[in-house]
Amino acid sequence: MLPDGFHFEPYVGGPGLYLGERLVATTCPANYDPSPPWRTCTFPSGLPRYVFHDTEEQAVRYMTAWAVKWEAQIRESVRNAGDPFAHLMIARGKGIHTTHPRRRRSRR
Repeated sequence: MLPDGFHFEPYVGGPGLYLGERLVATTCPANYDPSPPWRTCTFPSGLPRYVFHDTEEQAVRYMTAWAVKWEAQIRESVRNAGDPFAHLMIARGKGIHTTHPRRRRSRR
């Protein structure tokens, strides 16, 4: 059973685990073979971690157990994670400077 606030929703190739509106884990077939392994990716913040499973059911059980075990840390990392696109925001009234000083050619 998932902790409060966690829920599964369909994601690109399989189920995704969400904490509120934030995607924290996904699973999908690893390739296009007839019976491929399922690749589970956990990434509450920072670098992703991949684990492989034989079936989708095993992957979903893994994500559920992961959410139960690491609930406090997942909540903390989601709470501290800022907007992933914040670096693209430009303060009103300030433009992007696209000119750079040219290097002087050395005289020999």
